[in-house]
Amino acid sequence: MLQYQDLIEELKKKDISFPIYALIGEEGLLISEGVDKIVDKALPDGMKDFNYNLFYAKENGIDEALNAVSTLPLMAKKRVVVLKEIDQYPASSLEKFADYLKDPSDSTCLIITAKKIDQRTKFFKALQNNSMIVACGPLYENQIKSWIRFRARSYGLEFTEDALNIFYEVAGNELGIIDNELKKLSSYSEGKKKIDVSDVEDVVGKSRIYSVFNLINAIGEKRLEKALLILKKMLTDGEYPLVILSMIARQFRLMARAMEYQKEGLSPSEVSKRLGLFGNIFNAFKEQLKNFTLDELLKKHKFFFYVDSELKGGGRSPDMILNDLIFKLCNSGERAAQ
Repeated sequence: MLQYQDLIEELKKKDISFPIYALIGEEGLLISEGVDKIVDKALPDGMKDFNYNLFYAKENGIDEALNAVSTLPLMAKKRVVVLKEIDQYPASSLEKFADYLKDPSDSTCLIITAKKIDQRTKFFKALQNNSMIVACGPLYENQIKSWIRFRARSYGLEFTEDALNIFYEVAGNELGIIDNELKKLSSYSEGKKKIDVSDVEDVVGKSRIYSVFNLINAIGEKRLEKALLILKKMLTDGEYPLVILSMIARQFRLMARAMEYQKEGLSPSEVSKRLGLFGNIFNAFKEQLKNFTLDELLKKHKFFFYVDSELKGGGRSPDMILNDLIFKLCNSGERAAQ
């Protein structure tokens, strides 16, 4: 599969190159924007009303989509058909659609989206023949800063290194949340292109920034009572539980990576560079490493999957779920790992 940036480069060409575009993954922001960019490229202004069809697998039968892709455009070069969540169709429907994929219409631009497609199926094998398949999954930890810079430029913004580090720490790794914070910065800056630490503090809020840092530090120092008090304040102030979880999980991933780098014999400066942590943030981070072993970090990592599922399931209150998590993270030994 190609990456999202490959799609952006592809769409810089004069004309649409593929009859089919498949955006596959769980990163909703990339999929939504990718679809919009392809549609805008394929259909000039004023042509969308007559040459655009949108279908959802949960709501529309496969025959409706097949009829649409076979319909000629009206006063335009292309008809655009968007078929979302195609992985919700049963296998029999996908096999039926596979026949179209083998010989797609030259006058139709078909855009399909899915969270996941079984690559062993007849459908996927047919999809590979005439399609641009784009992976739209969550970015890796070491890709987030580059994406922030890339995204910031689309708003005419450029971060100083310190400002980027703080923004990265607070915004987490959810692209939708990052994008919302960048929009706020763009509105706030009013033409100011270079974003510094004070801008981030003013927009994100000093209290939120320091709450995030203090919570992570308290957990890293295994100061249970302090961590629980900070958590309570953050939830009272309206911080999203899933955002808090992503920040904590990210910190533990970074600690595990740092210990692996240390085992490889890397110097502190090289570890700092690879993790993207600098100055006082890295100094506090080094002190936290002394409170854990690599084995302990790896065992605690499984907690994040359970908590993510529980928060999304809505069975218990978020404060109870996160309180339990922090208790387990701040305590060592078998009891905490159970």
